[in-house]
Amino acid sequence: MSIPALRDFAFVASSLLAVLSNTPASAQEARMIVSHEVEDFERWKQVFDQALPIRRAAGEMTFAILQSPTNEALVTVWFEWDTMERARAWASDPILANGMAAAGVISEPVFSFSVIEPTY
Repeated sequence: MSIPALRDFAFVASSLLAVLSNTPASAQEARMIVSHEVEDFERWKQVFDQALPIRRAAGEMTFAILQSPTNEALVTVWFEWDTMERARAWASDPILANGMAAAGVISEPVFSFSVIEPTY
């Protein structure tokens, strides 16, 4: 991995930690993180924003967009979903694949899923 790529990874990791540490989790909620490269960030963001009602109907509760400080085409989106089942279903839904194509996603998206156990 190159030095710029390591810096980008470190930025995304530290940003995710900041988001996650300020977000309480319930027993059912799931987190989904998607990373990919886009052809044009503004075009991608417009399509992403237009899809909000569809994502909410599918179970999305909130999201945060993280963008590399050295390459604005590298985008990571952190999502909170109502259940893990619905998060995984959305990740494999053809609606998402078609939306990503329309938005100009130019790399294979990388998905990761987790449940955060509440701490007291």
